[in-house]
Amino acid sequence: MTLLLYNLIWKLLKSFVPNYLNYRVNRGKEEKNRILERYGISPKKRNSKKIIWLHGSSVGESVAAIALANSMLKNDSSLKIDTKFLITTNTVTSAKYVNNKIKQGFPGIHQYHPYDYHEFVKKFLIKWKPDMAIFLESDFWPNLIYLASVNKIPTILASSQMSKKSARFWSGIGKMLAKKIFKNVDLVLAVDPQHAKLFENLGAKNIRSLTSLKSIAEKPSINVKYVKKLKKNLSNKKIILAASTHQGEEEVLIQLANSFRKKGYNNTIIIIVPRHVKRSQSIQNLVKSAGYDIKCRSKNQYPENNDYFYLADTMGEMGSLIEVSNLVFVAGSLVPAGGHNPAEAANFGKCVIMGPFTEKCNAQINDLVWSGGAIKIEKNKFFKKDFVNKVNEIINEPLRLEDMGKNAMEASGYAQLRADEASEYLVTIMNKNKAK
Repeated sequence: MTLLLYNLIWKLLKSFVPNYLNYRVNRGKEEKNRILERYGISPKKRNSKKIIWLHGSSVGESVAAIALANSMLKNDSSLKIDTKFLITTNTVTSAKYVNNKIKQGFPGIHQYHPYDYHEFVKKFLIKWKPDMAIFLESDFWPNLIYLASVNKIPTILASSQMSKKSARFWSGIGKMLAKKIFKNVDLVLAVDPQHAKLFENLGAKNIRSLTSLKSIAEKPSINVKYVKKLKKNLSNKKIILAASTHQGEEEVLIQLANSFRKKGYNNTIIIIVPRHVKRSQSIQNLVKSAGYDIKCRSKNQYPENNDYFYLADTMGEMGSLIEVSNLVFVAGSLVPAGGHNPAEAANFGKCVIMGPFTEKCNAQINDLVWSGGAIKIEKNKFFKKDFVNKVNEIINEPLRLEDMGKNAMEASGYAQLRADEASEYLVTIMNKNKAK
């Protein structure tokens, strides 16, 4: 595929964009009053001398973007004078996160990123005239990157990685397109040496291997009253948190509970936090059909010492649940969902365990495993049984859990140091460009 062909496909698809956006508005995935931003149009003004553009997709990238921006401010005091950070994202939740940070004093502007039709991207670049473009996403939009770089905007790919599917595309039918866009990038900060080699093969020239900036995580807020109630009710329990579960993973958790019951253990509880709370009723039915009672947070119920399960089927309480847990199973990893980011659990100093499907967070979980703060179950035909056995092993070793939690927290701090190192590279490139 060439850039010409890519743009031709976009030209054919352009007429469907309004209907697609209306569909997303109806599903709550777009803000109706901000639709024009997808076309590169915005009523906001460029009211700052310097604009540094950071692009991500969802909340994880937004956290990394703001951490990187703050590191840049720390490394170059001149940026504190008349500089704004333009943060572009794709999701409503990430927009809320960024705008909340701006209200708290972060020197930023939020925009939804324009769709990757070249006319939309050109309007966006003419409007904002960024002095630097930093992309923190594993999906690489050809026109966003190419048009930024050919317009002499210093362009950086930070925390760069690719899924196996993306790597096959860019190394296969997308190789000509890859050579076109990656060769003009000023710097690639890859998450590990393997990805550094991949980007080199795709045409990138200036590459450094750091780590995933998504390993940086802010601690979610804690409901102190809720935490106290859980600790009181479960004072004699070891607590396993199953964070962001997907369909198919609760069955494995039932196998885990069965193993506890078979051994006569009644001192352990599994708190299930589904990725999508709309699955609440089906999870309740599944657990009850297996012979277990299950109380639900959405019904204002609390677990008791004789319970094996508790369903935390509400939003915004992950911090409280991580706080009370002894072991965190970061889900989406026992089924082919790619795994979720373990950084929040690590930031609380909790031992993490994940299944073999971690394609979306390989860099983060590998960092934790190498630091001694996490366990990853290897993929084989018995991986579910291996998961059950490993949890049985470590949940009864409190000193090991404590040590691994400390290691996880240290790894989380190390990720912030990497953000500082990344920002030094960015400030150097910006100053070189300013001197030209």
